[in-house]
Amino acid sequence: MVLPTANPTKSYWIEAAKSPLRNFRSSEALPEETDVAIIGEARDICGGATGRNGGQLRPHAYSRYAKWSKRFGPHGAMELIEHEMAHLPAFKNLTEEENIAEEVCLKFGETFDAAMTDEAWTRLKGALDDMRRDHGDDHEIVKVCRVIEDARDAEEFTQMKGALAAVVHPAGQIWPYKLVHALLRIVLQKGNLNLQAHTPVMDVSARDADGWITVKTERGTIRAKTVVHTTNRWASHLLPEFSKLILPDRGAIAAIKAPPGFIKHTGAQHWDSMVNNYHLQLPPPYNTIIIGGARQLLVHKPGDCFPNDKEDQQIAGAAAFYESWGASDVAGSPDEVPAGLSKEVNEGGCWTGMQTESADAFPFVGTVPQRPGHFIAAGFAGHGMPRVLGSAAHITPLVLESLGFEYSQPLIAASFPPLPQPFRTTAERIERLQDTSLSALAEEYKQRCGESAQKPFCNTARVMTVLGIPPSWDDGQQVMAQL
Repeated sequence: MVLPTANPTKSYWIEAAKSPLRNFRSSEALPEETDVAIIGEARDICGGATGRNGGQLRPHAYSRYAKWSKRFGPHGAMELIEHEMAHLPAFKNLTEEENIAEEVCLKFGETFDAAMTDEAWTRLKGALDDMRRDHGDDHEIVKVCRVIEDARDAEEFTQMKGALAAVVHPAGQIWPYKLVHALLRIVLQKGNLNLQAHTPVMDVSARDADGWITVKTERGTIRAKTVVHTTNRWASHLLPEFSKLILPDRGAIAAIKAPPGFIKHTGAQHWDSMVNNYHLQLPPPYNTIIIGGARQLLVHKPGDCFPNDKEDQQIAGAAAFYESWGASDVAGSPDEVPAGLSKEVNEGGCWTGMQTESADAFPFVGTVPQRPGHFIAAGFAGHGMPRVLGSAAHITPLVLESLGFEYSQPLIAASFPPLPQPFRTTAERIERLQDTSLSALAEEYKQRCGESAQKPFCNTARVMTVLGIPPSWDDGQQVMAQL
């Protein structure tokens, strides 16, 4: 059995939010019974992936199209994209309806994929061209994706030094931890929720003859009519059939000081299919840039990422790599570019978190086969923000119907297209994926990292300095090699 570590590295999102719900318990003792038991990630409230992620509400508007269309055909690929794009108006409507948009730092605008190499541009532009070819220029999603092919224009728009070109499309950004805490606060005020922090669940039973599922925790036992597993990487702790399906993938993120409004757009830098950075800037009074990726560094350390769930440890060199990102990668005069972490490294300046990998690259959402009364929404593989609301809109009616409750679906939930087929937790899918070999996946990941690690952009003086290895050539030579 696997539970998350008790003392993870400190996340800026959590430390800066200072939420009164962080360690909240509605009651000293657990209730004896409940209609629905939602099992989270065992520590403080929202202390797992959602409190440790990159904060981008950034659908895959086009970039996965080529890969998805090969697996599911043009229609299936577009269904996946449309489901993600539907999250932008849904987040807007939800936060406006609950009057929390400003509180959770929700902001909409354009995001970019900046190609830092010709290799990256071939992949990014190729994905958009494939989508345009299959669906036409008049498709509503194709129309909102635009290309910046002039290098000077790309660098000006993205603010990334050396950007060769970019694809731009609509996206948003949010403070995920604050969003969850705001929604919990609202539901708590309704009086129908009992919230319990620091209550690891050790076992869940099958449903008995009277319709009850026994949920055993370190603080006592509660009977539930239904159980919803929202445990992400830790799903196999209670559902062993997911041990090969949802796998540990550790990432590192940092918070960097920045002048107010310095970063104009959320975005990502791409060097190849493995190597990227991604970032956003929070509005005043925070002004902090949240940056993740660091793959130029991490491809040299594959074992530190996958398979690895030691989120109580920093990844050596990650903080230094992020600290130098402003001077190295951001266009602007030296006195303007972001510099230094917003907090001390171990106080929220840099942290690790579990983004998981799914055995077939998609989350598991729906009823748990062979387990009546059990439901799951987990395995979001580092891309939960533009998938989670639509997943909740799918799973909630299943839970309510299983209880025999009458309900009316909120307009926000009804606005989502059907849950994509690749997300659905079918018995056939779970059975098929039992042949997954973790060692084979780890070896494949190591090999891909090794291939990227040989490329010039992963061997700059900056990267080698962080690794403690003298660079074999200078940055100027590498730039020339890439042009």
